[in-house]
Amino acid sequence: MMIIKKIVGIVGILTILLELSTHMGHAAASKDPFIHRGTVSKQVTVIAIPGLSFLELQPNQLAELPHVKMLTESAAVGAMNIRTTKRSMQDVYLTLSAGAPAVGNSSVQAFGASENWHDAPVSAIVRRYHGEGFHADRVEPNAIFVPQIEMLKKINAEPSNGAGVGSLGEVLKEHHVNRIVLGNSDLGKGAAEEEKRLRRSAALMLIDGEGYVDQGALGDEVLIPSVDRPYGVMTNYAQLLQLWEKIQISSQITSFGESPVTDGDISRSEPSSLTLIELGDLYRLYKDRQHYSKERYQQLKKQVLREMDSWIGQLAASMSGNQSLWMFSPEVSSTAANKKAYLSPILHYTTNGREGMLFSESTRRLGVITAQDFTSTLLHEFNIPVPPRLVGIPIASQDKEHAFASLLQDQTSMQAIYRIRPRLLYSFVTFEMMVLLGSLFFVVWMRRGEAVDRYLEMRPPLFFAWGRSIRILLLSLLAAPSTMLVMGGWVLPLTTSVGIEAAIGLLCAIFVVLTFLLAIVLDKWCLSKAMMWLGCGTAWMIALDGSTGAHMMKYSVLGYDPMIGARFYGIGNEYMGVLIGALVLGVTAALQRRHGEWQPAMSGGLEDASPRGSLAEMEMAAAIAPAARASRTAALVTCAAFLLVTACLAAPSLGANAGGALSAAVAFGVAGVRCFAGGRWRELRLSRGIALLAALLALGLGALWLLNSADSPAAAARESHVGRAFHALREGQFDQIGQMIERKLRMNVHLIRASAWSKVLLTSLFVMAVLVLRPRGRLRLWQHKYPYWMYGFSANMIGAIAALLLNDSGIVAAATMIIFVAVPMLLLRLQELET
Repeated sequence: MMIIKKIVGIVGILTILLELSTHMGHAAASKDPFIHRGTVSKQVTVIAIPGLSFLELQPNQLAELPHVKMLTESAAVGAMNIRTTKRSMQDVYLTLSAGAPAVGNSSVQAFGASENWHDAPVSAIVRRYHGEGFHADRVEPNAIFVPQIEMLKKINAEPSNGAGVGSLGEVLKEHHVNRIVLGNSDLGKGAAEEEKRLRRSAALMLIDGEGYVDQGALGDEVLIPSVDRPYGVMTNYAQLLQLWEKIQISSQITSFGESPVTDGDISRSEPSSLTLIELGDLYRLYKDRQHYSKERYQQLKKQVLREMDSWIGQLAASMSGNQSLWMFSPEVSSTAANKKAYLSPILHYTTNGREGMLFSESTRRLGVITAQDFTSTLLHEFNIPVPPRLVGIPIASQDKEHAFASLLQDQTSMQAIYRIRPRLLYSFVTFEMMVLLGSLFFVVWMRRGEAVDRYLEMRPPLFFAWGRSIRILLLSLLAAPSTMLVMGGWVLPLTTSVGIEAAIGLLCAIFVVLTFLLAIVLDKWCLSKAMMWLGCGTAWMIALDGSTGAHMMKYSVLGYDPMIGARFYGIGNEYMGVLIGALVLGVTAALQRRHGEWQPAMSGGLEDASPRGSLAEMEMAAAIAPAARASRTAALVTCAAFLLVTACLAAPSLGANAGGALSAAVAFGVAGVRCFAGGRWRELRLSRGIALLAALLALGLGALWLLNSADSPAAAARESHVGRAFHALREGQFDQIGQMIERKLRMNVHLIRASAWSKVLLTSLFVMAVLVLRPRGRLRLWQHKYPYWMYGFSANMIGAIAALLLNDSGIVAAATMIIFVAVPMLLLRLQELET
């Protein structure tokens, strides 16, 4: 009872501290100023520049773009994740339209109401697709149509997508915000659409559910024939600026209570308007790049960028106090993609704004936002409530000196990690499988006493040299995750000081050297001591980093990547598996060391080792002398550590990993019960095991519900993706929960088929099966001789299964967790061979 009271007290204290940290985060978040919202009449302008990336905005190039440089020094800047299935700007525009990931079709284009398509008026084709419900006489002559809107709806009709094409446009239309689209990225100018190769994707961002945009100009009228430019055309900047100024003047007149212009001109507008302007010259240049010499290409690129810069400067100078300007790129160039600079530059400028960085609770990473956040922010600009179906969170702005320089440094570091990840991680995974299989071969080959005796008699130095080399290689597998975590703290300084290419080489060299140095040091300790310090130390590092902002994990090769966009904060599934596996291993190794048998050092002490006997003799001797029971103090400390890590994974302001928290509850619960609950619980029968797992999952869900239930508006603004899922469940939005579960299952199935981690998991399971089943009786021997080791192994095995089933990328967590079973088992077998 005393132990239970102490545990309950610790749980209460941890819960209070975690709740306080969560609410402190909420309070801090509430002080962050959101993007300015309109009250009566507001004009928002969005400039989309396909092909623009951070490569065009480096300091040496900004020096030649004075107006864009001025914006970067007086606006809120950021990097936007625009990753889609095909990495095309059509998908990006559709994602912005739906407020959720969406997929487009290259044959779908937008047209003006007065244009022809396939030798027929667009209005007639729209009537063909929509039937008698379409009335052409009610449509403005400068309206925009996407005739094939139904095709896009069918492509995105799967419930798991959660994408409603035209959601942004529908909400804006319901709140009487006029939608205007200007400009295009057409590859040519002519009468036939086949000749022009239309690129009219921008309108997809603002269409409503019927494929309609209020006004626009995206035909030949916004292009100028120019024989010395890509595809013989260039943007008509004068026409675009004139149209934009008419829109702003008309809105200002209407906002003062006067009647709007009704002459059919494009300047007709409602009091509030959202104008999307696409500048396609840079996109056309990149598409036509192969036809130019290097010198001519650079000359044209500078000319195109200077023209854009001049026009943007004119537009910014014409802005008034109620106007807001956004600039972003819906697609980076092929050059940027080859250099892995996938994030899109985005900035927000107002006449009374200040230098700063954009920030979103979706990413909790200063300067990084998602495309879905941008959709919600555009609604927030007009003080329109964000519908629940839109997953993005309105963007905030945080004042910061030299914001754009800091953003460039951060983006360079993210770019370096994205480039080094396949080079280092895939090589490590291959190395991991080779070491596991090679060690297994050595153990199986040397398992017979006569083979060992023959080597000891003929070549004892060679035998021990091989054994030590294998031990060091195995220990390096366990040391690698902590080394990768520490490396994350060096990425930003290295890329800033020596550049991306040199930083990649240095980081690879540092990883190899540090990992093997740590393995060599650990090899000099006895096995239980090495596993205790390695396991507990690794878990402590991950938990500490995850509880203080995950600054190292964000830049770790084994962490998460904002360019991929699967996770932006908390503790990712890779390190979640390492955290659980390492802590269980470290705790059970400490208990085995304190209450188990004596063990010789791994690299020495063989002259004092007890002689080998038959398997039956060793099993009988182990059964006669069972391990001592762990003390109450050990139980209290262990349970406190397990509870702390589980709470860290569950807390929305810390780990924010729901599947990880449930997996931890299962693994830690099984380890705790088997280590401390007495003899009747150590042999888990099927019914008792099922009851235990159900109770542990229920406790995990209760902790998640407690820590992710935010009641205040400030808390709701900052709650994690897990918290939003719980709110959807509490409000009865079971369709959203079903879509989320389906997406996670699909992701898991995809990763099981394609990920290299599935091969690591299968290799580890194969190694464990051979070690346990051959020779027969080895499992029973280890259960008597190494009871706490076996408790930890079984807990990690069950935890890996839970991680596989409870996470969208569970194969990754299961693979990183199972390593903390397969490697120690091989080390135990090697120790037995040597002693």
